[in-house]
Amino acid sequence: MGIEIEVAENGYIVEYKDPQIMEANSKDGAKWEDPHVQRVYATQAAMMEDLASILPALKPSEPSPASEEGMAFNEAFKSE
Repeated sequence: MGIEIEVAENGYIVEYKDPQIMEANSKDGAKWEDPHVQRVYATQAAMMEDLASILPALKPSEPSPASEEGMAFNEAFKSE
């Protein structure tokens, strides 16, 4: 799970997947809600203030099997 920041013509755009929504979606019988969040900020200061509360809530992404394979491949060739 990551966060993306883009510079817009009139400010900044921050995109991320909300971990609370993702957790709620994983519960049995839960009504699915899109966890993708996009926020727009007019100033860098406003964006930084909001990021201070967003970043601690984000969790590291679970490694996918493909990336684990790639890491194992790289480790094998690094040791030679």
